[in-house]
Amino acid sequence: MRTRDFGGPLGALALLASLFGSGCSNQTAVPQPRKIVDLSPIITPDLNLRRLGPKVLDLFGTDGRTHVLPLLPQDPTLAYGIGKLEIMTHTGAHLDAPSRLLRGGEPPARVRLDTVFGSARVVDLRWHDRHSPIQITDLELKPIEPGEVVILFLGYEPPVDNEWPRFSPLSEQAARWLVAKKIRALATDMPALSRFEDIGERLRKHQPPEAVWAEHLPFLQAQIPVIAGLVNLDAIVREPSVVFVGLPLSLAIGNGSPIRAAAFVY
Repeated sequence: MRTRDFGGPLGALALLASLFGSGCSNQTAVPQPRKIVDLSPIITPDLNLRRLGPKVLDLFGTDGRTHVLPLLPQDPTLAYGIGKLEIMTHTGAHLDAPSRLLRGGEPPARVRLDTVFGSARVVDLRWHDRHSPIQITDLELKPIEPGEVVILFLGYEPPVDNEWPRFSPLSEQAARWLVAKKIRALATDMPALSRFEDIGERLRKHQPPEAVWAEHLPFLQAQIPVIAGLVNLDAIVREPSVVFVGLPLSLAIGNGSPIRAAAFVY
């Protein structure tokens, strides 16, 4: 059977179309994946502290806690059962919106949903040392096709005590190489594409934004979503056919959004 190529070796949309066209006698049936893997950590009040550590939160100038504050009616005998959520825009699994860095950049609500859904290519980089950036030669070890959601799996582990998180950041050259590949989106278990101590040092030196955010900027300029903070990637790293979905909140304001990310395994 001939199918159209929607990106990646199996193409998420082509895969679903073929399942609808040949595998479902009932045209209203939904093709079910073999399993669904939740790629988002559970958002607890102290998630940011546990995942990022106090040193990063001090750099951000926040305790990073997530709060649900009840709305209190003027009449204390009434109960609304409604609360106000206070959460960092980049908590847990999250999307970096173009509005974070680009003047006139799109907020989360304007990010095209077809760019955060598609065939996924998991690049296992757990062997990489934690002291040097990911280079183009590291990415070339795995075939990467246009239109794929590329998931970089570093095996991120939260910091111990008051230390910086240790992980291999993405080099600016590797970022531009991925953009040139015309990938659909970049996702990772890293909490960011740059090391936080490097970001802090660049800011203290008053470097221009294009230098401070050199690893992020190429993706946002090309309207390629950046998704960070994923978990459970070990459950999909050896799967041959994975569809990724990570939908942000439909926020017309703000520079990022927590997401519920999942992998549909076929």
